[in-house]
Amino acid sequence: MLKKIAFLSLILLVSCQKNETIQKKNEDPKAFEEKTFDIGRPGKGNDLVENLYQELVDKSPELTALENELNEVKARDTTDIFYNYDQKSDDYYNSAESHISGIRDSIMKQKMINLIKKSQDKYFTQKVDLENLVNTINKKRSEITNYHTALKIILTIPLIEQYQKQHLPNKSPFEKLIEKENQLLEKTKRITPKY
Repeated sequence: MLKKIAFLSLILLVSCQKNETIQKKNEDPKAFEEKTFDIGRPGKGNDLVENLYQELVDKSPELTALENELNEVKARDTTDIFYNYDQKSDDYYNSAESHISGIRDSIMKQKMINLIKKSQDKYFTQKVDLENLVNTINKKRSEITNYHTALKIILTIPLIEQYQKQHLPNKSPFEKLIEKENQLLEKTKRITPKY
């Protein structure tokens, strides 16, 4: 719980510092430089949250350090050790069951089924602690991902809000266009033959 509070405090501190810095400079982040408007899903290079966050990372030693630490922790490398180990055992038991299905002597077949079942039970008991550790790692990884995503959003909201405030288009060109469209509509109606 203390780690979560400390992490949220860091988020708010960095957010406030970045917001003040950007307001002082009064310049737009580079992520806002693209001038084209493309309807549809943004591509990977058009992820505005990621692009804005990366600009903040480039300017902040604290965020750079956090990103470096996040990149250094390779949870998957560790959990894969267990998954590979566990997969070999599963493969063995599946193979053994396949072999057992070929035994024609029903008494021997049942003995082999019981032998494999006993071995599987023993294995399940043996791996339970490691499995719990892997589940804890996966849960923590998910939590870290959630907080990391929240961090990106919290830090970039002030940037988009500042952009929105400073770059709100003037209504006049839109109103003039609607007026022109109304004139064209009326003209088109007038010259359209009755039907």
